[in-house]
Amino acid sequence: MYQVKQYSFLVLGTFIIALCFNLLQSPNQIASGGLTGASLVLGDVFHISSAIILWAATLVLLIGGSCFLGLHTILKNIIGSLLIPFFVYVTKEIPPLTHDPLLAAIYGGLGVGLGLAVVFRAEGNTGGFTLIAQILHKKKAIKHSTSIMVMDAAVMIAGGIVFSPEKALYALVGAFVTRLTMDYALRVQQKNSKVAYIISSVEFEKQISESILTELDRGLTKLSGSGGYTNNERIVMVTVLAPSKIATLRALVQDIDSHAFIILCEATEVFGEGFTQPVSPPKKLVSSNAI
Repeated sequence: MYQVKQYSFLVLGTFIIALCFNLLQSPNQIASGGLTGASLVLGDVFHISSAIILWAATLVLLIGGSCFLGLHTILKNIIGSLLIPFFVYVTKEIPPLTHDPLLAAIYGGLGVGLGLAVVFRAEGNTGGFTLIAQILHKKKAIKHSTSIMVMDAAVMIAGGIVFSPEKALYALVGAFVTRLTMDYALRVQQKNSKVAYIISSVEFEKQISESILTELDRGLTKLSGSGGYTNNERIVMVTVLAPSKIATLRALVQDIDSHAFIILCEATEVFGEGFTQPVSPPKKLVSSNAI
């Protein structure tokens, strides 16, 4: 039942993203980054449907990702990666909601942000630039966030050149709204933070801990342990993170140690840096009659 729920969220989130692209962003030439924004720019340059470019780019990225990252990593990306171009193709004939670029940027950004939050709620991702970022991280040790930021900026600049500088500014507004919406939607889910127990070999301890600290910007605690069957020394790393970071955590850990064991648990309440602060105890009340 849990898997059905997760896949349902993944389908819903990718459908929302594709719908906002076709009804708002594409008709108004709002290229706010990502593979969809890149397909919009390339489609205008080469006079090809964005859906076709998305299909081609997605297949190339999945094949390239399987070569550089391994098949086990690609399997986690393949569903979200293929659903986006599928839904873009299915909904491409629906008439646009508006031809006002400002409205398209704001509401398109809002819809995409909501769709991404739903996808992350399903512990999935939409592939695209995420796959490129994973490859660059593995081969060149470039942070995921840095890679995606540079690629998104390149798409918006290209949109400004191909369409107009004004459209690039609208795209920037759309990207900003997407980020705000996604962050807000995920903060609402923050009470459902996850506790991750990562059990790995001692030789991978430094790499995994550094990836969690730098890529996820999360702290962690290390515990010593030993295998119950082999008695080999093992390291247990404990970290608390938002549901949206689970897919990234899995990719980071399995890129380093494909045999690592990851246990995820619900954290009903989390207090401390980066999470909800505990409520201070009320001060002793003084009756107004004492004045």
